[in-house]
Amino acid sequence: MTYLDWASTSPPELSILTEAASLAAAAFGNPSSRHGPGEEARARLEEARLGLGSALGLRNGLGGSDGRIAFTSGGSEADAIALLALLRRQGNGIGASPHLVTTNIEHSAIHGEARLLESMGIPVTFVDPREDGRIIPGDIAQAMRKETALVAVMAVNNETGAVQPLAEIAQAVNAASLGLGRKKPPHIHSDAVQALGKLPFHPASLGISSAAFSAHKLRGPRGVGALWLNAPLEPLVVGGGQEGGTRPGTENLQGAWAFAMAAERALGRLGSNEAHGRALEARLFSGIGSIRGAMPLPIGRRAGDPRYVPQIVSLAFPGLSGEVLARGLSDEGFAVSTGAACSSRQRKKGRRILDAMGLHEELSLSAIRVSTGELTTGEDIDRFLQTLESLYRRLKT
Repeated sequence: MTYLDWASTSPPELSILTEAASLAAAAFGNPSSRHGPGEEARARLEEARLGLGSALGLRNGLGGSDGRIAFTSGGSEADAIALLALLRRQGNGIGASPHLVTTNIEHSAIHGEARLLESMGIPVTFVDPREDGRIIPGDIAQAMRKETALVAVMAVNNETGAVQPLAEIAQAVNAASLGLGRKKPPHIHSDAVQALGKLPFHPASLGISSAAFSAHKLRGPRGVGALWLNAPLEPLVVGGGQEGGTRPGTENLQGAWAFAMAAERALGRLGSNEAHGRALEARLFSGIGSIRGAMPLPIGRRAGDPRYVPQIVSLAFPGLSGEVLARGLSDEGFAVSTGAACSSRQRKKGRRILDAMGLHEELSLSAIRVSTGELTTGEDIDRFLQTLESLYRRLKT
């Protein structure tokens, strides 16, 4: 099987899992316990926090002017902590109904929580992207109200690879807050799961308040993530006070350690992975250009465009369902997807992210997502293109 679905999950690096397993056996104490084994586990946990903080460009990640890191069970939980905190803010000095501004291209971890909050009486404004899949800062600012308590915009889209202008969005939010007569701007959260490891991402320099990350997107294990916080946040779920009170529950030490190791290695390979990704992107786009009817999405995207990470590409094949094409490719030994894995399990018709970009339904439903990583080779792309062209010609109605 040629694996071209790195945006869903990446193949874990065996040496990272092995070292983390050894750590789990050696430092088995509860990090909250006040005895030798517990103190040892706590020390190793804080080392992991420092390592991940370094990968994020922080001075330490333990707290201070550039924020702190709380380990979670994954990116989805990190997103949920930020969004569900709105329920603690009802009637807390910002009006009876705190308002949420987010976008229609968010991962389900954000979009689903936003819909849940909406069903519980929290007013939500969903902002659409432009045709290129990117959010305009002014559109976010225009959606704000005086009672807006949180703005949530992702860093890199998981279906199109579009890089969102977070720094400019933060500036627009701050300016709009002044115009609305607010004493301080709302909390700005970003799902940065697809950003870490693909581009330099230093949240403290972007003007945002929090960001979510996940280890398994950069060759770490599943089941561990992180929430970077640079502004106070009252979590909805409370417990034993672990992770600075942000995320209760005994910490997953081996997961945190593996996450930090994966992030540090990804940072060290950032330049080579970028060059490798761009080379694969150019090869893929060149081949797609020779398949009659096929096209990249957003329409007009070209190889080398810095507005998109090269590792995530959506392709449309009019006249053929993307689901059918993905199954056919799987039968031929190629793993691709039609979007986020968690969304595909919902078995709902339509492609929310592509539809929000204003694409015709025929195009959005015909799309597949090809995502590459450091183990993907040029030969993988060539064989994929050959199979893809033959399969499309044969299956197209």
